[in-house]
Amino acid sequence: MSTSPGSKIPLFKVRVQEKGTIRDIKEVIVRVEGLPTCLYGQIVDLGDGVNGIIMGYDTEDVLILAMGDSSRLRLGKEVLGVSEPFRIPVGDAYVGRMVTAMGEPCDHGKELVPTLRLPVFRDSPPITHRAPLEGFLETGTKIVDMLIPIAKGQRELILGDRVTGKTVVALDAILNQQGRDVTCIYCAIGKSVSNLEKTVATLQDKGALDFSVVVVATDNSPVGEQYIVPFTAATLAEFFAAKGRDVLVVFDDLTKHAWAYRQLSLLLGRPPGREAYPGDVFYVQTQLMERAGRFNEDHGGGSITFLGIAETLQGDLTGYIPSNLASMCDGQIFMSSSVYAEGFRPAIDVSLSLSIVGGRAQPMILKKLGRDLRSDYARYKEVLSLSRLSAAVSDEADRTVRKGQSIEAILQQGQHQPVSLAEQVLLMYALSHNLLASLSDEQRRAFCREIYGFARGRSRELLEEIERVREPTDRIMEGLAAIVAAYFSAGGGGQEADN
Repeated sequence: MSTSPGSKIPLFKVRVQEKGTIRDIKEVIVRVEGLPTCLYGQIVDLGDGVNGIIMGYDTEDVLILAMGDSSRLRLGKEVLGVSEPFRIPVGDAYVGRMVTAMGEPCDHGKELVPTLRLPVFRDSPPITHRAPLEGFLETGTKIVDMLIPIAKGQRELILGDRVTGKTVVALDAILNQQGRDVTCIYCAIGKSVSNLEKTVATLQDKGALDFSVVVVATDNSPVGEQYIVPFTAATLAEFFAAKGRDVLVVFDDLTKHAWAYRQLSLLLGRPPGREAYPGDVFYVQTQLMERAGRFNEDHGGGSITFLGIAETLQGDLTGYIPSNLASMCDGQIFMSSSVYAEGFRPAIDVSLSLSIVGGRAQPMILKKLGRDLRSDYARYKEVLSLSRLSAAVSDEADRTVRKGQSIEAILQQGQHQPVSLAEQVLLMYALSHNLLASLSDEQRRAFCREIYGFARGRSRELLEEIERVREPTDRIMEGLAAIVAAYFSAGGGGQEADN
């Protein structure tokens, strides 16, 4: 209420609201007659504390997704159109908390005080808001950092069959951000409550909740929340990125998001297409994935990195949703059931994994030491498969196999044990100088287990310089040679290094 100059008579602001009537209710989809000027994504007040989001139209009615208990709604009930888009509360207070798709806390903690409210459905930032991808995102997984590097602002897909370790790789990337000034968001889509509890317990035990937000819509949540929850996570990420922060978002998993959208589309009466998915599922998930990127200083200067998880069926990379997601990402990490069965962890198939833009952000010292790593590993796999058909192998093939066994030894890694850049450099130095080929399997495992602790006790300054400089300077290379030589001279690995 306001008063015009020189008058004591209050003047009321006019607020116009459109009205409609509920004609049909089909689970979470409400068909409303009226609301002639409403827009897609607009909020509708369905009454009794239930709001809805406009999801589509037909020739006579508006189709609304009920975001609440739809059992409260009745046919013929009047609804009101609210002239604003669907927004969620965001703020710094959300770090360390678990929230729903609506931005409401669900961890029995204290009440959240949001900084502001942002629309959930937004256009992806234009190219004029973006900057080149330069920063290196250290995942702590050796095989990823060495062979499939990820840049800050990149969209990387992690895909594979069930129980191949996809979530472990993504969680290790979150755990490795401790002390690196990266805000992490774990988005659980359609996960069971038991799996979610294990994930949250891991984050809490490792101290990762101090810099993370968990956004959840479990498998018993309404299908509408399972559809909206990744957009909620992206909106939270945009809030932090606008303040100049680097953000890592894990979507676990996008296959279940596609399932949720398929259910909604069938309820909306949209015709099914390939594998019963609606024709616009590609457009919907592209809208989500395009919100990642690195932004220039005029638009916050932060970055949003997406690690999307997708499930394959019997390793079929050509499935509709996996192939769609792969086409809208900047690379993929393929978790193989056959590699998992062989006992190699993490079960990543290097031949089917790639990173399109991450190589330019990888530290130069890793790039130089691992220049021939991928080709040597591929040659080893080829020779190994051929050697199974023959009782005898040539000396050259034997050298290839022994070097490949050295590569496998340094790439093996237990779950939730992220490795620092300095430790990776130590391992890569020994490998690139062929210092592990003459060792037994047990000696190689001992070297990988002991070398970092030995280096910390002997030259902590060198390790700090590697983390800081990240370049193969003469001083660093000489220091690496001295540490490795001293390790073998002291009896490490069971023999002295042969330089």
